[in-house]
Amino acid sequence: MYDFFRGVAVQLDPDGNVSLDVQGVGYRLRVSQYTRRAIPLDGSTVLLHARMVVREDEHLLFGFYDPAERAAFDLLTAVQGVGPAVAMAILSTLGVDELRRSLHRRDVAALKKVKGVGAKSAERMVLELADKVERIPLGVSPSSDDSSDATAAPATLADDARSQAHRALVALGFSVRESEQALANVEDQDSSEAYVRASLGILRRV
Repeated sequence: MYDFFRGVAVQLDPDGNVSLDVQGVGYRLRVSQYTRRAIPLDGSTVLLHARMVVREDEHLLFGFYDPAERAAFDLLTAVQGVGPAVAMAILSTLGVDELRRSLHRRDVAALKKVKGVGAKSAERMVLELADKVERIPLGVSPSSDDSSDATAAPATLADDARSQAHRALVALGFSVRESEQALANVEDQDSSEAYVRASLGILRRV
């Protein structure tokens, strides 16, 4: 069982696969569009959290830039009729945080927008996963390569800082729900550290 791979991305193909050079050994991992956007192609090292799916005729490796994405993948593929390909399509289309919101709201229509997800599959996912949303941490959505949209940049940075703060609070021992509720009451900050400080002030008053 592989937990993660640390190496240099050699190639990203149009089908959603990355070739990763790990100390001279090449691994081919399937990735979502979110992970694809986060992988550097400048020769720097990247760490991808991994999951292996074993089939009768092949072993498939899936890579995730954010462990929250892997947690979502695991939950999705535990649902009958939702295979790895559909799970990756959901993560590519919705992303981790939108998936969490859709499941929490029991939004079948949002899931049906994903290619390959029919009404029955969407309803089954909502039925089985709506009460398990807390198992999926808030994700980090890599920023888009298009830097021309200046109005979108502050929101993206704020979302990333908030997500990083959420993971830090969970690491400090607070539950996913406690961390989310505290962050929901914090105004926009300029760093994850500021979010953590503000959230701790709220949590200590509870």
